[in-house]
Amino acid sequence: MAQLARDIAGRRYALAARALAREHGTADRWLRAIEGLESLTSQPGFVEALQADGMTDEKFQAIVRRVVPDIQPLELNLFRLLRRKSRLGLGPSIASFFSELLDEDRGIARAEVRTAVPLDQAQLVAVRGRLAEQLGRTVELESSVDPELIGGMVVRVGDRLLDGSTRSRLQALRRELVRGATS
Repeated sequence: MAQLARDIAGRRYALAARALAREHGTADRWLRAIEGLESLTSQPGFVEALQADGMTDEKFQAIVRRVVPDIQPLELNLFRLLRRKSRLGLGPSIASFFSELLDEDRGIARAEVRTAVPLDQAQLVAVRGRLAEQLGRTVELESSVDPELIGGMVVRVGDRLLDGSTRSRLQALRRELVRGATS
């Protein structure tokens, strides 16, 4: 779950898109459109080309329709608004926030688990179950191996970090021993 720099303005657009998706019952369609927006704006050069003076609205719409063939007028209006306000660069941020909001609506939490050694399927199921129990949500789990860890695991769910690594436990023990020695 790679964290990218997100612009808070992207959240406002994502919230507006989510409100429209809820109102019209079109969350999946909006997700496809916003994923298209993300791919169209993933590179600064793409954004510059799409916002260039020579780019007419007709050309812009034709490009968008090639990337998102089933885009509807309401979704297309988001693309056109962003272009008109020179805010197409927010595309990746909007996509990130929209995905997060959609997960929230669907009761899904995304978690990243880092361990010193690979977890087998049974361990992954156990971690997912424990997190789902604690969070009260369905958990989508991404695991990776971090050779910097001595043992244990580090779990990130959104902005929350749960550090159960051996290194952090040893550091806590060290602080306790130092504190005890100075008391």
